[in-house]
Amino acid sequence: MLKVNSLVKSFGGLLAIDKLSFQVETGQLHAVIGPNGAGKTTLISQIPGELKPDSGTIFFDGNDISETPIHLRSELGLARSFQITNIFLEMTTWDNVALAVQAQTGHSFHFWKDARKEPNLREPALEFLKQVGLEERNNILAGQLSHGEQRQLEIAMALATRPKMLLLDEPMAGMGPEESNAMVKILLGLKRKLTILLIEHDMDVVFTLADMITVLVYGRGIATDSPDAIRNNPEVQAAYLGEEEDRA
Repeated sequence: MLKVNSLVKSFGGLLAIDKLSFQVETGQLHAVIGPNGAGKTTLISQIPGELKPDSGTIFFDGNDISETPIHLRSELGLARSFQITNIFLEMTTWDNVALAVQAQTGHSFHFWKDARKEPNLREPALEFLKQVGLEERNNILAGQLSHGEQRQLEIAMALATRPKMLLLDEPMAGMGPEESNAMVKILLGLKRKLTILLIEHDMDVVFTLADMITVLVYGRGIATDSPDAIRNNPEVQAAYLGEEEDRA
């Protein structure tokens, strides 16, 4: 579904992505890991078009999208959930998702207060909230949700665009154990329903969720393989997972 070929991105004299190539198969949850500064966020910003690579190509669903504008990549089925929450705090949980549904359908309303009466918005919004465990919180202001619930809401908003592929940039960032466990359950439920590219620093989460893992070090992809193979790869252990993982 996604194929990255010889991607290069630099900032001044810093080479952030160095001839990176990998592919994500349809239906997989593919994780990208690496130490701080490895180029993970730079990579995931190039796929939806927020950053333009210096060279290389990005193919999505059989199409070369390397030069495709952001909004057209979204229309093709790419959705990104950001590392920093991007929600309307003074609106309810339902309103946030309904706005995303509205944007996806292109439907417009003269008076937002009437939107809840519109089944084309109400029912899909509740279904997306259900998928992330927030259906009973639909009338709560987004600003009153916990950090973990806000991340769940953000994923519901991304799902409302009906993507073929979901790009997740550290969805567990800032969460405690209970919230992280809830997010893992949500992502396990989404696996197989759509393709997911996951940037995540929590190794327990990665090895629980991932079908395949790509390891970045200084912008280079040093390995792409199954979780078991990555765990036992000496180069990965030396570069990232460390001696403790080797002894585990």
